[in-house]
Amino acid sequence: MPTSISKRAALSLLLVSQIALLAGCGRQPYWDQILTATVSDDERTIIAEMIIGPPKADGTSCYEVTNKEFEESATRVRIAVQLRNNCAPVFPWQEEIHTLEGYPLKVEFRLKAPLAERRITDKLSGEPVTVIDG
Repeated sequence: MPTSISKRAALSLLLVSQIALLAGCGRQPYWDQILTATVSDDERTIIAEMIIGPPKADGTSCYEVTNKEFEESATRVRIAVQLRNNCAPVFPWQEEIHTLEGYPLKVEFRLKAPLAERRITDKLSGEPVTVIDG
């Protein structure tokens, strides 16, 4: 009799740990591609703009910036933004609703030196970031 209880306890523990592992799948941070940015008049601030999904019912954003990185060199500034969608389903079998609506999310980078003639590129893709007049 004690052996069957131990097996049941072990199987229950295994099931609970598998559910806990799956629960962590849905809301993992990811690095988003940056397509556009604006530059301040003094050329020391870059404001990157990403397009994210719709806000929650209360109007607050589902997305949070979990990390941002930038590297400056003599010829370019490479920028990257990591996001997490806190409204994403927790379990992989839950459906996420997608719309064609996009909402801007702006993230600021403060440079050590003015941008001048340097190019801005997306750190992950290596693609140039389009600078728009702000």
